[in-house]
Amino acid sequence: MSIKEKKTPNCLNVAYIFKTSLGSINGSWTEGNVSTVKKITLPNGNQLPYVSGQSLKYQIRKAWVEMGLKDQLSEVQQSETTAGVNFTAGDPSKYLDDDLLGYMIASTGENRRRTAPVRVSAAIGVFPFRNDRDLGTKSKEQVGGDVSAGGNIFETEIYYNYFKVNFLIELDRIGSFQDFELNIKAKGKTQNLSVEEKRKRLNNLLNAISNIWGGGKQSRILTDMSPKFLAITFQYAKTPIFLETLTVDELENLNTKAINEVLSDNQSIIEHQILGVQFGIFKNSVSDEIKDTVSIQTAFENALTYISTLKF
Repeated sequence: MSIKEKKTPNCLNVAYIFKTSLGSINGSWTEGNVSTVKKITLPNGNQLPYVSGQSLKYQIRKAWVEMGLKDQLSEVQQSETTAGVNFTAGDPSKYLDDDLLGYMIASTGENRRRTAPVRVSAAIGVFPFRNDRDLGTKSKEQVGGDVSAGGNIFETEIYYNYFKVNFLIELDRIGSFQDFELNIKAKGKTQNLSVEEKRKRLNNLLNAISNIWGGGKQSRILTDMSPKFLAITFQYAKTPIFLETLTVDELENLNTKAINEVLSDNQSIIEHQILGVQFGIFKNSVSDEIKDTVSIQTAFENALTYISTLKF
């Protein structure tokens, strides 16, 4: 039996590019009076800024709260020891985040975990960091200091960049739990939520991704992290096919040739694909170079429509 003869896809792949005209989304260590951003160093010595997967998951949780889903999120509990790690309720049947984003509980008499069915890459910058900085001052005017002497100077690393990110969602694990993911009393038992509830949770995830925003310095360096090019594929194999593919050249053209190649080479595992682009962001005409491309909002709406047909 070929892969495509399977009845239901077991993976949803969501990959996209977003643009920052001026950003400082995810901070690293402070060096003196300079707030640095997270970076990864390439073999040639260039450094690419990135936004960690942990930061992206935090922003998804925040989006769920703003969507009115706070009662479906597990309350964070404090560790028994000061050196310990805080943890959630660990009840995936009840809580959206415990199901999709996983958890780990290591406390007296209980040691269990759920590996997240929603896998998240870091959002990695396409272009090297150029050591740009934003200069700011902490004014003394409001506190009666010597205004003429100026305020305390601080700097923040910033960048102009495009970022690529990939979400890989294990469809066959959403709303499906093993005994070691539940509690001691559930030993030897498994649990499955209804198909309707699984669809609802997946819808909530896509809605959060479609409206994602946040990161550091948003009060003075507001950044848009929503997709500008979006690829959604329902697959029969859990492979992040776009993870190393999405890129933009120095003239700000999206590499449509690589995207078309990935789609063509992976047709044996792709059940359904949806592609979206925001007009006016990339210099080349993406919709002309990639077939069946729609707007970003329409792409998400089409994905939600397709989810309504999934059997899980």
